[in-house]
Amino acid sequence: MKATTLLAGVVAAACAAHAEIRDITVHHGGHPVFPGRPDLPAGTITLRSGEASASAEIALPFKGDPSRLKTVKLGGRGARPSFGDGKIVFRAPTEEGACSYTLYLEPEKGTPLSETFEIGGAVFRTGALVTAPGMEIDGTGRRSRNFRIPGVAETRSGALVAVFDIRYNNAGDLPEDIDVGVSVSRDGGATWSPVRVAIPWRGTPGGKGVGDPAILYDAANSRLWIAALRAPECGHPIFSSRKGTCSPAGCGQLLLSYSDDEGGTWSAPVNVTGAVKRPGDADTAEWGCLFQGPGAGIAMRDGTLVFPAQVWGDRGRAPHHGVLVWSKDGGRTWHSSKAMPFGGSESTVAETAPGELLLNTREGTRGRRTSAVTRDLGETWEKIQCDIPQPVSCCQGAALAADGTLYFSNPASAGRRDNMTLRKSEDGGRTWSAGEVYDARPCAGYSSLCTVGKDRIGVLYEGDSDWTYFISVPRGEVK
Repeated sequence: MKATTLLAGVVAAACAAHAEIRDITVHHGGHPVFPGRPDLPAGTITLRSGEASASAEIALPFKGDPSRLKTVKLGGRGARPSFGDGKIVFRAPTEEGACSYTLYLEPEKGTPLSETFEIGGAVFRTGALVTAPGMEIDGTGRRSRNFRIPGVAETRSGALVAVFDIRYNNAGDLPEDIDVGVSVSRDGGATWSPVRVAIPWRGTPGGKGVGDPAILYDAANSRLWIAALRAPECGHPIFSSRKGTCSPAGCGQLLLSYSDDEGGTWSAPVNVTGAVKRPGDADTAEWGCLFQGPGAGIAMRDGTLVFPAQVWGDRGRAPHHGVLVWSKDGGRTWHSSKAMPFGGSESTVAETAPGELLLNTREGTRGRRTSAVTRDLGETWEKIQCDIPQPVSCCQGAALAADGTLYFSNPASAGRRDNMTLRKSEDGGRTWSAGEVYDARPCAGYSSLCTVGKDRIGVLYEGDSDWTYFISVPRGEVK
């Protein structure tokens, strides 16, 4: 949804008690509206008044269910407007000349994500709040100041399971006091369960913290998997991890945990570092740290489970590459591919044709990401053109294949991380649509995609100031 003026010129429905009102315009704020965020401006309403007036009525065309709106106000005024005859009517002070009012909209909790509100031609999509700064972690008595690095998957029953870092003390990366958290929605993403710990860092060998999760759903046995990175004892998991060792003392540890009850409970973590780092193998001799995407993995059509991953050199030295971590036996044993030779760090994977995997990575050139395909689980790679833009600082992105169409989400700005964009490809990621900006605000920029039923795409993403949001978009509306 673009952050532009969606209605210009005179609105015929406008009237005033004492002043002539003309040239009313509704400007969209460039993001959805969320239950629990009455403080978040939805946009602005501007007009011109012929003379000063103590009070005036501003009437605009309205479409939507007024009972679904908990908060509707202009500026700091809390008086609820009136609805009727396809209009919303505000009463507000005016002064001669240009007047501008900040518009606040907050849906009721549980409002379906298919619900929209149209005011003066501007359409406001409904989103949902998954985490908030300072949220209490269920069963622990602790609160977290920050949540980051989202991943999401849909189960056979339609449950949506979200994972993310619980960063208790600050927004900093590993090594820090970080657990992997989980929250579940059973109503299409409109409401989410309290946050619980899925993988704690205490009690497993290594240093401080476990995070950067990726989630995968295996429909063959209704099992969810989380892959997560455990910080090593030697310090930073990338810049301290050494080649030639799989020890928790010397390199980051790749942990896997699974759930057979849609995220309610999780197994004790299993350490697969030795299996995927493959000490003594000539292909991996220079690998320092190997870990997941983050975001989401996939179950291929033949049942192979695949996590997108990344490998960094000794103590974080370049080059770093995209790689695959996979299992052909339902997760009993795990393996890694050869490194994608075209570079890359954080990666996302999708099956674009039977047996064909596309790996798209954060590290690209000239403001574009890097993509390659493999038809043999990463034994060989073929680079393909990728015209998806990304910020100067680079950022994670998320891919999803659904019924022959490939979808992609990332902050698609040349400068800072903003303009979170959802786009699609009909040719396996060779070319991409211009896309739709679903949240234009500056943000941390990480996201994850999932299906929501048969006709919607779900987006779990980092919004402003460490809030985690969820929206769902009809597939037909992805431009």
